[in-house]
Amino acid sequence: MERGDKKRKRHTNKMKNQNKKHYFATIEERQGEYEHTTKYLFKTAGDPFEYADKVSKTWYGDEESELTDNGHLHNGEIISKTDEVKKISLEHFNVLKKYLSVL
Repeated sequence: MERGDKKRKRHTNKMKNQNKKHYFATIEERQGEYEHTTKYLFKTAGDPFEYADKVSKTWYGDEESELTDNGHLHNGEIISKTDEVKKISLEHFNVLKKYLSVL
C-alpha cells in the first residue's frame, strides 16, 4: 500500500466515524422474580433501535433467542429487552465510556 493510499484510507475511516451518532442504552433482564438493568454505550450510523434490538437478541450469545411479547427469551428462562435508547453528544460519550461498556 502506498503512502497516498494510507492517507486516503485514514480519511475514509474518519468520514465514517463522523456519520456515526452516539447512544446510551439499557437492557432489562428478567429471570423469574429477579430483574436486572444493564447500561451500555454504542455508536452507529444506522438505526439505533435496530442496533439495540440486535444487542438484546444476542445478549447471551445465542442467535436463536425466541422473540416474545415481553422481549427475547434465552434458554427458555431469561428474558432480555431494550428498555431505552438515548442519543448523546460525543463529549458525554467520551466521559461515560470510562464507566460503561461500549458495545
